[in-house]
Amino acid sequence: MRTFRSIVFLSFVFPSFFLMAGLAYGLPAPGAGHGDGHAGQAQDAGQAPQNGIQSPSRFLGYAPGERFTRHHDILAYFRHVADASPHVHLKEYGESYRFRPLIAVFVSSEENLHGLDTIRVNNRRMAGLDPGEVEGRTAAILWMSYGIHGNESSSPEAAMWTLYALAAGMEDSLGTGMESGMDTDRETALDGGLESGMVAGRETALGPDMASASDIQKWLENTVVVIDPVLNPDGRERYVQWFDQTQGRHPDPRLETREHAEPWPGARSNHYYFDLNRDWAWQTQIESKQRAALYHLWMPHVHADFHEMFTNDYYFPPAAEPFHTAITPWQREFQHKIGQNHASRFDRRHERYFTAEIFDLFYPGFGDTWPTFNGAIGMTYEQMGHSRAGNKMIDEHGDTLTLAERIRNHHEVGLSTVEVTAQNSERLLHEFREYFRRAQQDPDGRFSAFVISGENHPDRLITFLDYLDRQEIRYHLAEGGRRFTGRHYASGEEQRRRTADTDIVVPVRQPKAVLTHVLFDPDPAVVLADSNTYDITAWAIPYAYGLEAWATADQIRLSDEPVRTSTSYRPLFPSTDSEPDHTSDNRHSAYGTDDNNAARTSNEPGQSHTSVDREPSGDQGYAWLLAWGDVRDAAFVAGLLSRDVRMSITERPFTIAGRSWPSGSVVITRRANRHLGDRLPRIIDNVAARHDRRVQPVSTGLTDYGVDLGSPHVRPLEKPVVAVPSGDGIASGNLGEIRHFFDYTLEYPLAVFDQRRFSRFPLEDYNVLLLPEGSYTDWRESDWDRIMEWVRKGGRLIAFPTVLRTLSAREDVPLTMRSFDAPGDSDVDPAASGAGSAASTKGVYDDPDSTFPTSDTRFENRRLQALNRQISGAVLRVELDDSHPLAYGIGPAYATLKRGAVLPELLTDGWNVARIAAEDPILGGWAGQEAQQLAAGSLMAGTISSGRGQIVILADNPLYRGFWRNGQLLFSNAIFQAWIAQ
Repeated sequence: MRTFRSIVFLSFVFPSFFLMAGLAYGLPAPGAGHGDGHAGQAQDAGQAPQNGIQSPSRFLGYAPGERFTRHHDILAYFRHVADASPHVHLKEYGESYRFRPLIAVFVSSEENLHGLDTIRVNNRRMAGLDPGEVEGRTAAILWMSYGIHGNESSSPEAAMWTLYALAAGMEDSLGTGMESGMDTDRETALDGGLESGMVAGRETALGPDMASASDIQKWLENTVVVIDPVLNPDGRERYVQWFDQTQGRHPDPRLETREHAEPWPGARSNHYYFDLNRDWAWQTQIESKQRAALYHLWMPHVHADFHEMFTNDYYFPPAAEPFHTAITPWQREFQHKIGQNHASRFDRRHERYFTAEIFDLFYPGFGDTWPTFNGAIGMTYEQMGHSRAGNKMIDEHGDTLTLAERIRNHHEVGLSTVEVTAQNSERLLHEFREYFRRAQQDPDGRFSAFVISGENHPDRLITFLDYLDRQEIRYHLAEGGRRFTGRHYASGEEQRRRTADTDIVVPVRQPKAVLTHVLFDPDPAVVLADSNTYDITAWAIPYAYGLEAWATADQIRLSDEPVRTSTSYRPLFPSTDSEPDHTSDNRHSAYGTDDNNAARTSNEPGQSHTSVDREPSGDQGYAWLLAWGDVRDAAFVAGLLSRDVRMSITERPFTIAGRSWPSGSVVITRRANRHLGDRLPRIIDNVAARHDRRVQPVSTGLTDYGVDLGSPHVRPLEKPVVAVPSGDGIASGNLGEIRHFFDYTLEYPLAVFDQRRFSRFPLEDYNVLLLPEGSYTDWRESDWDRIMEWVRKGGRLIAFPTVLRTLSAREDVPLTMRSFDAPGDSDVDPAASGAGSAASTKGVYDDPDSTFPTSDTRFENRRLQALNRQISGAVLRVELDDSHPLAYGIGPAYATLKRGAVLPELLTDGWNVARIAAEDPILGGWAGQEAQQLAAGSLMAGTISSGRGQIVILADNPLYRGFWRNGQLLFSNAIFQAWIAQ
């Protein structure tokens, strides 16, 4: 029970909230909004308050932890402080998908703020990212990020109080006095509505267990603090809106009640259900792109990422093993320093906490690892709470945890982080300079360079270089004819090769040496004893982009002309389309964009794209041709379909006018589009310009070699009319990946329906049904019968991994799944799989080294036992039948990112388009021994014909986190090309 404890906590342990608040608790502050706490009612925007900087409580009209603050009110408070204080500078750096502003504030001494750009430029010069010598002012730069998970709701609240403490502390140094007095006659306690008739006088200190004004003034003499209060505003608003509509007048701490059961899809993710704390390295989402652009301008020395978790108490560094080998001794040491300081503060008030047990530093997409690999000390802070905590909850110890306490903990850790950063500012600057000196002179790592073949598909190369530009990773052209030995990504084998003068070399010796090595290492998990890590264990960029590449320890001689940006590389491909990032988030693109405006493009922050000159299509052409080999080709086709242009796909290659066209090429004939008349050339030109495609006009249907354009093997393209279910039981992340791909890559309509209403959904109006990963427990057998009848009548079902288990249980779907059944329990015939006993269920346990639970297994080893059957986000080698439409444009080899053990047998009644290599399938990452054996030779992607329709099998998610670009082409084939095999 915490009734008495909470009152004591609020009045004594929360001095920086209540003793500084100046708020009559339970009553709105003068001029503040009452019912909904709209900060805009507290004062006119842009006007400094008469009494200087107001506390969040006075400005918002409620006590800390009394309610959740809406995003626009948080922004209003930050703007208020920036307007009122000469020590705070506010920068609006972008907006979310739902148009909510993204901001950061810079807090420091007045002298530092006057020289803020000098500090920024000097810092980038220290990193070698800008030319010139360090001259003038420098300072330690601490960046604190809050609210990247929308339902981890206490951290943006804490951000307001931390900003207030810093700004008000600096104001006191100017003689204006801190607004920390408590001119109240009562306090509304947050427990049970109890009131304490507490009358307080004015206080000028922040509290002995937090910081005094003099402490803050000293800290900010040599430190710039950057606060980003809400990294994921769309997710936060989803959570706060739901909670406000759900809770009653008094919070109910019992976890079984409705206010502790957040509904689908949850608010952890952004508008497209992407986990932004997995997107730091890939920057597929608009919030991540814009934030990374600002981050690169500053390159902070310390980055703290504030989170919540449901169970446990409070976590802070040092982090858990495994640490990536690229992490330096100093980065480890600082984690211990800061952890000791946090611990001493928590010890003083007997707060529970732990360190070093979870939250490792390995996968580069987190808010602690990506900054770490960019030279900072990156850290994660985790407060007990999360979405289930609501305003208060009874925790596993039987205590009542309040929102106010969660805010307090994050607030104190934030101030503690400022303190340790300031105390170590000189060391931080020294180590930062040394970090980048070593990167440019003597970098660590197994490889010295990564060689990308210039014969890769030009579109993939350009998009790949755009990605490197966003990361500020440098690259060059190779000097041709030089021999080197390197690990070939596609095969995993060592190869001897000569460089070509069109090859791209990404040297490790450069300012971003560490990040380069981390992102390109073909097998970073080589140092892992097991998969005791928090996320995937392989991710190399050449795999994701489908590039022919080598990792080498040899020194590669570079061309005299370094290539600084992807734009300067484009002239090497005069016949190739200039391509903006295919994930470009052009909000103004509609499916039916007016053709007069169709050429308008919108590039993401940090990107610069130029278009090549295009030959007009002409008014008298017989047909127009486009080779298929990149997702932007799919976007071009989607754009034409949205404008009622009819196309065909060639299933056999041909040559015309001296140029070869592969299977899968797009053919647009004038005859098939007579309904468009003279508008057809203009439509083609505009859509081609929008998607940076060069379409080849031809004057005849007679080819030089192969099928003619009127051949039966040039098949009319069936226009996809696509639907996907959403709601409870559907994996929101997978659904979001699909929606984002349709909205921003294809720019093509997608019907999203509630899976609970499937029985009333007009499935017959659609010809493609996507089934994302999920449980589908609401669907009855009759619903699945309806789907299969629809398939037999001509529908195409595209099934993501977990759906395959449901389909395999049906007698009318010839699909069998591999499993870890005990020996002898499986009825799978190894010979029928076509992959041999080593890859089939039977025979897995013939290996005497294979582990299987026995009576001798110790309980303490149960996790290690389970790991033997796990695939922890490993990259596996795939063999493709590139003659099948599902593989058009990809090539004979493919690397798949496999998570988990969804492992279908090879089809005996269907097309095995992509299969995991039967021998040595692991290219990178960690997989248990049994899992490797079971995965070898299994099906990765295929098609099953049923009546006039088709089922497309996807045993791995090709859209995972939006960064596996080669998978996006595979998925595009499932939408636009696979029907040819029906």
